[in-house]
Amino acid sequence: MRISLVFLGTGAPDAGLDDMPATALRVGSSLLLLDSGEGVQHKLVKVGLGLNKVDAVLLTHLHSDHVIGLVPLVQTRTLMFKSAKSLSVLGPPGVRRFLDECFSSLHFDPGGAVEVQELGGGEEVKLGEVVARTEPLDHTVVTLGYSISVGAGFSLCYLTDTRPVLREDLRCSVLIHDSTFSWVDLDKAIEFKHSTALEAGALASKLGARLLFLYHVSSRYRDREFLESEARRFHFNTYAATKYMHVYLST
Repeated sequence: MRISLVFLGTGAPDAGLDDMPATALRVGSSLLLLDSGEGVQHKLVKVGLGLNKVDAVLLTHLHSDHVIGLVPLVQTRTLMFKSAKSLSVLGPPGVRRFLDECFSSLHFDPGGAVEVQELGGGEEVKLGEVVARTEPLDHTVVTLGYSISVGAGFSLCYLTDTRPVLREDLRCSVLIHDSTFSWVDLDKAIEFKHSTALEAGALASKLGARLLFLYHVSSRYRDREFLESEARRFHFNTYAATKYMHVYLST
């Protein structure tokens, strides 16, 4: 089965950059969107995925840089593709209220165009050809990571924004992990409940990941190769994700 990733945004909030968190994961005929940062709809069009092809959006938490692109995405899909299938939106408690209040304030009724499922940690949901399990993370608000499995041979973990969290039975082929800070700014990572690239590398080794992608990188680090070098102290096969990076994987 063909599996691919397209990073649509990989940074942390910055007014001068169009790089808010969002990653498209294609598994066979299924297309999942991991977080939905600002401008995600035009990025989907730019990379040729299309708005109506998204089956589900998996939200980690209700900070604006991860969700602010969802309302425009739903509205455009509803107006342009009236016969499109309903969009599944998964996330922590509060997602339904967020969407209801946004649509009410905008005087827009999506009708049955979106179905919301609020989840806690440790829950499993089947989405087409994959099974997604929620992983409780350690951030300043309630935050979920996702462990996404394809059969018995491939799994991807999407863990952002968080301090490093290790569940003893968790394993993954590919890890996308919060790397907001360098180890030299560990005090800031602890204060704001994010991770360093060094910590991401150490966790990738413990999880047995073949590939590590550094994600949610602060704009203070203009040279991401520095962060790659940092993480590679523990996990050699590490790459700093960048906007529009395509990664082709297979089981």
